[in-house]
Amino acid sequence: MLRGGTVTTFLLLSLFLLRDGGDRTLARLGALFCLSTGWWALNTTPFVPWSFTWALPLWVLSHGKYAAFWLFSRALFEDGFRLKPLDWAVWGGTVVLGSVWHLGGAFGLSTDWLGIPRQTAHIVLAASAAWIAWKGRGGDLIEPRRRARIAYVLLCSLLMIGVTASYIAPGVPGQFVSDFNVLRMFVMAVGMALLVSGLRSEEMFSAPIETVAPATAENGSVVVCTDPAEGRLLTRLQRLMEEERVYREAGLTIGALAAHVGAPEYALRRLINGRLGYRNFNAYLNAWRLADAKTALRDPAQREVPISTIALDAGFSSLGPFNRAFKTAEGVTPTEYRDGARIAQQKASPIVRSA
Repeated sequence: MLRGGTVTTFLLLSLFLLRDGGDRTLARLGALFCLSTGWWALNTTPFVPWSFTWALPLWVLSHGKYAAFWLFSRALFEDGFRLKPLDWAVWGGTVVLGSVWHLGGAFGLSTDWLGIPRQTAHIVLAASAAWIAWKGRGGDLIEPRRRARIAYVLLCSLLMIGVTASYIAPGVPGQFVSDFNVLRMFVMAVGMALLVSGLRSEEMFSAPIETVAPATAENGSVVVCTDPAEGRLLTRLQRLMEEERVYREAGLTIGALAAHVGAPEYALRRLINGRLGYRNFNAYLNAWRLADAKTALRDPAQREVPISTIALDAGFSSLGPFNRAFKTAEGVTPTEYRDGARIAQQKASPIVRSA
């Protein structure tokens, strides 16, 4: 019953994600995790004879469930996540390692020595997923997702670490471990279904994340608030960002910014997310910091100022995060942006020739 419930829940959840998920990367990674984990639960049934030939592709894919879980966690909690070749290499590595461990006996090979490295890799992936969910909770502006981070860590990552650790523990009967882990995976399946359905109601799976520019007088953006109290809060926030440039403060948190504004933290979170359209507080700060840096890079008077100085003055902690954020937002490096601005200014300036 537990195996049937686990498999059915994961299967229905994967179909739901593939059918209704607007963010295709997030939906497909979730479906990949659900299908591979559901198959794992099914193939632990000791009394069902599986045909080796037709089940081989499913066996192979099931060994990537921990990497799929890690990638799904990143897509869910890291705004702007995009799959890279290295990500697929990690997933492929777990599939190959698990397949060699699983199929080695069919070719007369001893693969027992792969057990500990394989399980250690699974623990590292699950722990990494837990850290991804936990570390971003302070800056997450989507309240349901912010609350779900703790549940995600407790329900999913710790359960998966427990499943793996139980296989390493010596002296435990194999079938008891298998049955007990299916019980835990059933709890995880139900928890994942509840989590995904809750976040789906907040349109977490509806569309890819888009970068939003800050509303300033310079770019002519206007944010209209029908609530007078919210309008006053927005006015104070805009003044702090435009005139006092508080985004330049090192290590600025949303709690510290709320203290600057003189408003409860929950009200500021709701304003930045609901009215200004940001899902993450760091993205909001970086939008202001990048706008500040671009102004400096276009300024002829600051042509000789090092880019690292401009990045630090704008509030970035170091040059590396600034370069990555700038390239993501503008499609060019800060140096290329400065050179392009200089060339445009030269073309726009009148050419004065001596008589």
